[in-house]
Amino acid sequence: MRSVFSTIAWGVFCACSWTWCIGMYLPVIMVDRFGIPGFLVFAVPNVIGCAGFGYVLARRARSGAMVQRHGAAMLAFSLVAVAYHMFFITFLLGELFVELTPRQEAFVPIAGAIVVLTAGMLLSLAGDRQWLVIAAAVYVFSLIAFGIIGFGGWERIGMSGRLEPGRLVWLAPVVSIGFLLCPYLDLTFHRALRRSPSRHAFAVFGVTFAVMIVFTCFLWFSPRPALPWVGLAHIAAQTIFTVGAHLREVRVSAALGRPAVKVLLMFLPLIAVAAYPAARAAADAMAGEELYLRFLVCYGLVFPAYVLLFMGPWRPWRFSPRTLLAFAAVIVLLAPLYELGFIGGTTWLLAVPVGGLVLWAVVRQLVPRRAAPSEEHG
Repeated sequence: MRSVFSTIAWGVFCACSWTWCIGMYLPVIMVDRFGIPGFLVFAVPNVIGCAGFGYVLARRARSGAMVQRHGAAMLAFSLVAVAYHMFFITFLLGELFVELTPRQEAFVPIAGAIVVLTAGMLLSLAGDRQWLVIAAAVYVFSLIAFGIIGFGGWERIGMSGRLEPGRLVWLAPVVSIGFLLCPYLDLTFHRALRRSPSRHAFAVFGVTFAVMIVFTCFLWFSPRPALPWVGLAHIAAQTIFTVGAHLREVRVSAALGRPAVKVLLMFLPLIAVAAYPAARAAADAMAGEELYLRFLVCYGLVFPAYVLLFMGPWRPWRFSPRTLLAFAAVIVLLAPLYELGFIGGTTWLLAVPVGGLVLWAVVRQLVPRRAAPSEEHG
């Protein structure tokens, strides 16, 4: 029974560490634009990707080897995740408290982000047992919040959104490849796989996380005129948990040496708090949401491309100045297509980067391996 409870606890831990500002807001955008099909395009690969992680890797040794080899990229994943939350908190508070004075309007969102980061830093000092207890408490609180909010927003969630369904066809591959590949860079998942008694913790993860993203829709589409305080508390609790979980991985990372460097990197995501106030200063009503979507290029392009190019399961590139430069060139060349697809509305362009990366992976696997040392350069 102890093993069963530990397995469930680690599944809940992953559900809370993965319920971040993507799961707590992107479903709203997808439902608003495409209705229930948009939610399914978001939810299905997301749940499959996170639950499948434990069954694809399966063994602790594979996870440990992957962390050792790709620790720097995983560290970058954690730092970007924390930075995304710093932006999201300023965006959320800035939109909720629009009737503040100009001075308060500049102060409150940034102060909120600093509070979240500080709470996350304190939380990062906890050990595994404490984290499992905190995860259970946070998840139960979110379930209570779900019960209070209820299903009153159902009638506002339709089968169609404000955009034509054809755009969703081009968007689906990008969303899918992001959610299917990004989990392999998440250090909190690797920790859970190595600490849990069973890989079935990730089945628990899939189910418990699915409940949270369903809650997201009912929370934001609630008939109440504003985001309820219990909903805001749910977002704050899940955000602090996620930030703390990733800061913990930064703090204990073997990819970093000196403690001073780790502390500096833990504060680095605060740079993102300036993004939303700068957008508001430009007097663009949609700038906040557009910045939110632009962050997703990390999870739809940068990190999936890294997994495809450097991690396999086909013959990956080996690290060298040449391959890293080639990776940077791939990102620079493909990023404008994501801008045009996500922000400009020309979603068919998203087929180009996805198709190109997948085609490269297939060709890379089919071409015979060369015995020469030039393979060191990919």
